[in-house]
Amino acid sequence: MRRAFQEAFSPRRKEEGEVLVRRDGARVLAWERTYTLLTPLFGGGVEPREADPVSVVRATEVRGHLRFWWRVLRGWRAGGSLERLWELESALFGHAGEGGASPLSVEVEVLREGEKVGIAQYGRAVQWYLGFPLRGDKEWAPVKEGVAFRLRLRFPERVEGLDLREELEAALWAWEIFGGIGARTRRGFGALLPQGARVPGEEEIRGKLRQYSQKAGWPEGVPHLTPKSLVRVVPLSWRELAERYQAFRQARPGGNPRSPGRSYWPEPDEVRRLTGRHAPNHPPRHPVHKFPRAHFGLPIIFHFKDRGDPSDTTLRLEEADRRASPLLFRPLGEGQKPCVVAVLEGARFPGGKLILEDKRNGRTWDVDPWLTPEEAQEIRVLGGEVDPVLAFVKSL
Repeated sequence: MRRAFQEAFSPRRKEEGEVLVRRDGARVLAWERTYTLLTPLFGGGVEPREADPVSVVRATEVRGHLRFWWRVLRGWRAGGSLERLWELESALFGHAGEGGASPLSVEVEVLREGEKVGIAQYGRAVQWYLGFPLRGDKEWAPVKEGVAFRLRLRFPERVEGLDLREELEAALWAWEIFGGIGARTRRGFGALLPQGARVPGEEEIRGKLRQYSQKAGWPEGVPHLTPKSLVRVVPLSWRELAERYQAFRQARPGGNPRSPGRSYWPEPDEVRRLTGRHAPNHPPRHPVHKFPRAHFGLPIIFHFKDRGDPSDTTLRLEEADRRASPLLFRPLGEGQKPCVVAVLEGARFPGGKLILEDKRNGRTWDVDPWLTPEEAQEIRVLGGEVDPVLAFVKSL
């Protein structure tokens, strides 16, 4: 990629700060930013759950993140049309097939590969509840600490009538504030710290949302952030926030998610009721027959340990195995504190029916994640809020 750029511009350009002017008069902007990672990097390579062996941060991965965050913040430009959204994304970031090259050149220079974190160090680097999905059948997936890289972007000023400087400025800002690099960035892994950046406050973040986003215009089902979206900056570290999240999702009597006692949430009893199986000391008795924790992302696997309880069941969308969580949180500053928390808007379960699946016995059940106000009152941790995601953010 670097050689192609040099062949296209080096012999025929003059530099004007960050602007490159070709001999034909076309202006190409050149940006460079340097990042360190505040939290461990998980995955991000061509193989799932592993960092790339050649470049721990890949240019194609960065392009994918920028594309996603452009859609989150600027998808309103599509005027509600999925077809128009695809056209704009393709014009800015490219697409597969003939003529699908992106006008955006992305180059990554890895400055520090980082150190691999072993299982004995996981408790220091990653809060255990956040690290749970990293466990494989035989061992924990590796993560890396201390990664740093330099990003270089080159692009024309205008594409499809859009000011590409403004579009990329918005995408970069959203990526730097809410996103990261690698996998599980919605839970804070691979959080970016731009060189020379200061920690923004909540009002500053909301001001940027007013600058870059709008209230309406996204196609149905496209996750997005608007000036009215729920965003908080909380004075908690990444670990403290993760512990609050664990306590909320696994709430039990006494407030300790590891202590014995039945969950305040209705899902375990509802699985028992639907399957007709329960341990002698755990008959179904929760008054709510819903699956509200589906709002935190899918799939969810229900695993029981007591004799007589159901075998493993999976809560998922009928037409898709995964549905990413609308809840985002990650640290903003050194020391992994404070943290930003945000909730993406958009349909939670677009075009899909929610099912509980028992693969072992070949059975499925249609289930409901939506609570009524009366049902929300029966789940102590919600405080009467029908949306569990909003209830968690409000609890902070």
